[in-house]
Amino acid sequence: MSDIDAGQTVIVKSGDCLWHIARTNLLSTATGSPTDADIARETDRLAKLNKLDEGSRNRDLIYPGEIIKLT
Repeated sequence: MSDIDAGQTVIVKSGDCLWHIARTNLLSTATGSPTDADIARETDRLAKLNKLDEGSRNRDLIYPGEIIKLT
């Protein structure tokens, strides 16, 4: 799993998915364990922030080396 860096971005590594990135981001900023609903909302937020749903792009397809903004 990719690590969240101080600049609030993630560089996607092989095997990463947006759901796990969203969960890791919530775990790093929350005091408790996020629910599936919390993670789904965060996944939607990250997809919009990174324009993963624009055009014919599929938000479920992220690629190694791609930079995902968290803020």
